[in-house]
Amino acid sequence: MKKYLLLACIVCLFASCAKKNPIVFQKKSADSEVNLSLDTNGSFLYTATSTKGINFREEGTYTIEDSVLILRFRFESYEKDCYAFPLPNDTSLIMNYKGETVLYPLVKNIPGMGVIWNNNAELMDSLVNLYKTEAFEKLIGARYFKRVSGDMSLIFNGDWHISPYYDKQK
Repeated sequence: MKKYLLLACIVCLFASCAKKNPIVFQKKSADSEVNLSLDTNGSFLYTATSTKGINFREEGTYTIEDSVLILRFRFESYEKDCYAFPLPNDTSLIMNYKGETVLYPLVKNIPGMGVIWNNNAELMDSLVNLYKTEAFEKLIGARYFKRVSGDMSLIFNGDWHISPYYDKQK
């Protein structure tokens, strides 16, 4: 009996010291909560609950190229109430802000906000300027995903803020 108890204690000890997987990111508002769980095997789970919008649960695979996270959904669209909503590949820049890992969406056109960037340079210049403001911090966890659990070093290590190149311009 003592052997089994000792073995159980050892297993619990190693389990508590193990790096946490999956890595979970979240953004929350008064009306919705969106979670993105990245597993070390290259798969992800994307869930959204909303009091006004559509709830969904989608999954797929991801890759990280340089400091860009690319999500590839399993299906091309999500169907709800006879409507099909496209699910294009989603890309986000992996950033560090005051010790927190943040995913900043690399979208050049946001119709609801009237935002249009003509190229990647304009998008990144806008991000560099936004990063310097107090407004950026308020958007983390609301508009931009914030890591809420898990060990990001299991899938990515980067010690820069925006990117190695753009940190020089901050």
